[in-house]
Amino acid sequence: MKSIVFENELWDFLRTVSDCLVTDFRPIAEEHGLTLMQTRILMEVKECGHHTVGSLGNIIGLTSGNASSMCKKLEKGGFLKRLRNPEDERYVQLALTEAGQETLQKIGDALEFKYGVFLDNTNDEEFQTVFECMKKLRSFIQEMSGVNI
Repeated sequence: MKSIVFENELWDFLRTVSDCLVTDFRPIAEEHGLTLMQTRILMEVKECGHHTVGSLGNIIGLTSGNASSMCKKLEKGGFLKRLRNPEDERYVQLALTEAGQETLQKIGDALEFKYGVFLDNTNDEEFQTVFECMKKLRSFIQEMSGVNI
């Protein structure tokens, strides 16, 4: 019985998150010529700063072929550059271009404009609780699915 209740709650949660991404975040990304996944790639490269195509794919859940294809599109769009190691050309490191950095800044500004007041008025303890619950849910699902964390 627990599994049915959990599954229903999880589906409701996922649908709510998906709906919010589609209605709130996607238009902001599209305004800058990006998809949600492309925006996620740029954000991950910005945060980490030393990704290869393979490591990026692992982090965001894409096959290396799909990650490579998306990175090529982002490179063609002027958002990302792929830097080959001169000693080993198979090793390709990713970096944001100036346009990529500026675009992420504009997206961040738009999100801050849209959600800043709400988040600023959210109690720090409540925000931290929500954040910790999301991490715990991710870990719980991974453990339940037998995925090594």
